Amino acid sequence: MKHAGGSSFGSRRAFGSMGRAAAGAGRWRRSVLVLLALGLAAPAVQAQDRYPSKPVRIVIPFAAGGIGDRVGRLLAQQLADIFGQQVLVENPAGGDAIPGTVAASRASPDGYTVLQVTSTQIVNMVFRDKVPYDLLRDFAPVARSSTTPLLLAVPATSPYRTVPDLVAQAKARAGAMPYGSGGVGSISHLSAELFKRAAGVASVHVPYKGYSAMLPDLISGRLDFSFMGQADVVPHLAGGRLRALAITSPQRVSALPDLPTMREIGFKDFESAFSYTYVVPRGTPEPVVRQLQDAIVKALANATLQERMVGMGLILVPGGPEQVVETIRAELKQWGQVIRDANIRPE
Repeated sequence: MKHAGGSSFGSRRAFGSMGRAAAGAGRWRRSVLVLLALGLAAPAVQAQDRYPSKPVRIVIPFAAGGIGDRVGRLLAQQLADIFGQQVLVENPAGGDAIPGTVAASRASPDGYTVLQVTSTQIVNMVFRDKVPYDLLRDFAPVARSSTTPLLLAVPATSPYRTVPDLVAQAKARAGAMPYGSGGVGSISHLSAELFKRAAGVASVHVPYKGYSAMLPDLISGRLDFSFMGQADVVPHLAGGRLRALAITSPQRVSALPDLPTMREIGFKDFESAFSYTYVVPRGTPEPVVRQLQDAIVKALANATLQERMVGMGLILVPGGPEQVVETIRAELKQWGQVIRDANIRPE
């Protein structure tokens, strides 16, 4: 009995050891399976987190075919090559870019919606009442792209060959000189008001619905002058229909090396331009913002893109988030002051 009892105890101990060994082996197998699962999942997680892993869209809230649209599409082509992913352009035009800007602010903050911001959207904030967006509050700044300087243009048949000629006649005609713009509150309108204030002259504003509607009257001489984007004026300079008296950029541009700046003529600190920057909805992860910024700066360094943009009358001014905020704040201050001084109101 004692032997039998000893044998029984030994069997139970052996069984217990085998059970513990089996249990340990089970735990080891489960641990290995977990580790394998984690290892297999890691590439999937990385692939999911990789940006961009699907098409990116650039929202340009203006009609297709305009200079802003062309700027955005050039950038989109370069970004597609950099990302190895489609970059689509959407044009929710109309409403002075307000509906498209608002829609972009409400998009998912994941980096897949990028908004092109221009001077029009900036001016809206100080020109219109209760604009339903705030570029500094609702968006995260990404990168600055370029600007378009304006030209002070007169008809080719005009007797005014210099800015002083124009100023002298404006003073002599005591406010009877008409000038045209692309619309009330447009950069062409505000630039002309800035000029009037700096020159101490009065003039009659004749607003149009865009440059194309205004050009026939300017070319024919019904209007005495206008401030227009370089890209809109240059073809008419070459065709002998318009004459440019000055450019509003701080320095002369390579495309028009003989054209003086307003500052050179004596208008100290005079500067006017139409800007292009890029933002994303507020809350977009910082690493994604940095990737977008780096990609846009890299795109702007492309020689082919630079050549085409300069050919369109643009000045490249690449920069990061700080430069975007700087541009928006500077234009809010500059154009807000002009709007208040001239008491400009929406139509």
